[in-house]
Amino acid sequence: MKFALRSLLVMFTLASSLQAQTVNTANKSFQIPKVDAEPTIDGQLSPGEWDDAVVIDDFYEVRPIEFAEAKMRTVYYLKYTEDALLVGVYAYDNPANITAQVLRHGVSLMNDDRVHILLDTFNNQRSGYQFQTNPNGVRYEGLYTGANGISYEWTAIWDAGAQIVADGWTAEMRIPFKSLTFSPDSDTWGVNFWREIPRDRSRIGWMSRNGQSNLPNSGTMSGLTGLNQGMGLDITPVLSSTYADNELTGARSEANPSLDMTYKLTPSLNLTLTLNTDFAATEVDSIQLDLGRFSTRLQEKRGFFLTDMDIFAFAPRGGMSGGSGGGGGGGAGSPDPFFSRNIGIVRGQAVDLIGGVKLSGRIGGFDVGTLLIRQDEAGTVDATNLFVGRLKRTVLTESELGVIYTNGDPSSNDETSTLGVDFTYRNTRIGNNRDLEIQLWAQQSDNPGVTSDNMAWNASFNLPSRNSWNMMGRVQEVQENFDPRLGFANRTGVRQYSLTGGNYWIFRGHPWIQQIQSSLALAKYENLDDGSRQSSSIDWTIINLSTISGDVLSLNASKDVELLRVGERVPLASLGVVIPADEYNNYDISLMLNTSGARSWDSRLRVSGGDYYTGTRLVVGPAFGWRLNKHLSFDLNYTFTQYDMPDVKAYTRVATITNEVAFSPSLSLVNIVQYENVSDSLGLNSRFRWNLGAGKDIWFVLSHNMSDTDENGEFTRVESSASFKFSYTLRY
Repeated sequence: MKFALRSLLVMFTLASSLQAQTVNTANKSFQIPKVDAEPTIDGQLSPGEWDDAVVIDDFYEVRPIEFAEAKMRTVYYLKYTEDALLVGVYAYDNPANITAQVLRHGVSLMNDDRVHILLDTFNNQRSGYQFQTNPNGVRYEGLYTGANGISYEWTAIWDAGAQIVADGWTAEMRIPFKSLTFSPDSDTWGVNFWREIPRDRSRIGWMSRNGQSNLPNSGTMSGLTGLNQGMGLDITPVLSSTYADNELTGARSEANPSLDMTYKLTPSLNLTLTLNTDFAATEVDSIQLDLGRFSTRLQEKRGFFLTDMDIFAFAPRGGMSGGSGGGGGGGAGSPDPFFSRNIGIVRGQAVDLIGGVKLSGRIGGFDVGTLLIRQDEAGTVDATNLFVGRLKRTVLTESELGVIYTNGDPSSNDETSTLGVDFTYRNTRIGNNRDLEIQLWAQQSDNPGVTSDNMAWNASFNLPSRNSWNMMGRVQEVQENFDPRLGFANRTGVRQYSLTGGNYWIFRGHPWIQQIQSSLALAKYENLDDGSRQSSSIDWTIINLSTISGDVLSLNASKDVELLRVGERVPLASLGVVIPADEYNNYDISLMLNTSGARSWDSRLRVSGGDYYTGTRLVVGPAFGWRLNKHLSFDLNYTFTQYDMPDVKAYTRVATITNEVAFSPSLSLVNIVQYENVSDSLGLNSRFRWNLGAGKDIWFVLSHNMSDTDENGEFTRVESSASFKFSYTLRY
């Protein structure tokens, strides 16, 4: 530990020679004109179509060198009608250098050239929307769940078009006001624009601080009056039909009509209703082998729960990390009072939701969210009412204070509830282009027969930086009987102390190195009953080197001390490995090499190994991606892990093959094959999607699951299914 602290001190000493730039920009603003006619959204900036728009062209380089002169010119054109915000973009470039590999709506554009617009419709610097498109006119959108956290699982109805031209590429967007929540009493929204160029990992932006173009670091757009949201009513009837043939239960078929409805009680307050909720054709979850001491959680992907999820997020994560499904908790692995993936799942099995209603939005400066779900009976668990209530508001300009209450247990008949209070302090203007975030929260669960040791609390800080030293720390306590039945808690009866520090070195003018990063993370978990150590860790990122083209080389070393007690969950138990209760020192060295995904092919390799409990562990994880063109791509991921223990050698193998065929942005076929040897399961999933327009979809899904229960190399069918789903949003 002393060596680790000395290393941390040396790191900050070295960082003093490369201070963050002190250049800052004043808040930018502009007036947007209201017009009568809308251009055709085809990606062509036709002569005369954008003459009446306001022109934004004062862009600079945000990354890697903030406030440097932009290498290429970018021009945004903005105007609006009473029905929609209209955006045109001219991204000047050499067409031969443009990357446009994605041709499927709703798919990440992280490796493509792309343009973004951020809309903070309440101008509160902590909630908003992001819309982006690439040179193929693919739509990709996200909902901010905090100042810097964003969920790209959220979807909206809007239009985009784009095309490559002789001196770059052009794009057009139409964002209906019916797709946004805002206050009609204000004519000013927060706004920001930026452009990503993957071949040199650069960002050209309009407003930023500390290399971030996010909600607190944006400008303003005023003049928005007379915005029409119509009746504010969206009705989405859904018809799905499924046929399944299971080896144990036989064949079954069912048709499930369902209905989703959203009504704007006011322009800033949504009422959302779901009846006979259908979650067919959602994406399959990636395989996660749950072999560690503590359980893992999956991400929320269901549309009903994603609506206004920023309001329900507890202790929303900003610069610390991304948002989670239905909660925040202030850090990865932290407990959440509300974790929506618990709903509709009983002991690992899907359960029907009879219906649900959600009221969410803004009232008089407050963010308000209420959620009521009726979950159907499942085995010995009766039909259950589940409730979540959330209230928060902005304080101290950029900060927020909130309270959350949950009631009900999806997996039992117990009367149970959880209460939480959270405060997040943010200051993006502390000087030297730095941010400061302080997060305080407390939670208490109320379960039958429990009267004490049922609380959790957290105090943490974060000082991020993109081109200098950075630091974050946390003290967190989760008492033994804390059990949020509608939430998530994977470690109880512990207090955590953690401190992380690091530095970024930006290489200005180097022919191939863009930046080098190094960091040191210290963590310790203490058992609350006797103060003994449950576990501790030292994680040292020795070097993380990024090239201008996007290739990354990383070398890491770690030491974990784990104290296993009798009766605790034991790692590798499902592999037949016996690990006695004792104290163990685990060491690991890992090397990772990732090539840029902006190329037509990319590869990833991770190799790590070292002492692991009573033996050793070796992990080899190669991956390869190949994009023949924007219509056809393949991706292979494979992870092999060998546990060499005194009495047994155990292996895990996880393989995923993904093939995407995009006939057009609206017509696609995705095939996924997943295999893992712990349960010897092999799954095939094919999803055909015809997107008739934003909010209008036809899905046809085929699944075939097999298992080699005898471990003789012969897979037998477990279940085969075929599903059809049709959804069509009617907007009034």
